[in-house]
Amino acid sequence: MTKAVQQIVKILIVICLTAGVFLLSRNAYKKQTSRKPHTHSMSATLKKYFLANEKPQRIEILSYTKRFEKDVQEIKKMKIAQNSQATFYATVQFFTDESDLTAPLIAQIRFIDLKSGNQIKEESLNLE
Repeated sequence: MTKAVQQIVKILIVICLTAGVFLLSRNAYKKQTSRKPHTHSMSATLKKYFLANEKPQRIEILSYTKRFEKDVQEIKKMKIAQNSQATFYATVQFFTDESDLTAPLIAQIRFIDLKSGNQIKEESLNLE
């Protein structure tokens, strides 16, 4: 009787392990197929940020990274609405840790008053 119970428990353990491996592999496959290209998500994040704020008179873009140079060039091509009557402009500086391959691209956005040259607001966006 106890041998029969032991056999049933062993079969249940094997079934549970097999099901667990199957579910883990299926979940890993879904994560790989659902990734978006970096350039689209980076430019979309930045554009969404500028649409949520007031429109500046102009936008200056500076890049201090070599690793994301392609992505920055794609972002420079992006069209963002501007207001010629605005009293401020925006500067966007892109940088990352070049020595760390997993480091994200950071966009530091500064809004600067046209007349005085003083900084109005500064924010940093992680463009992961």
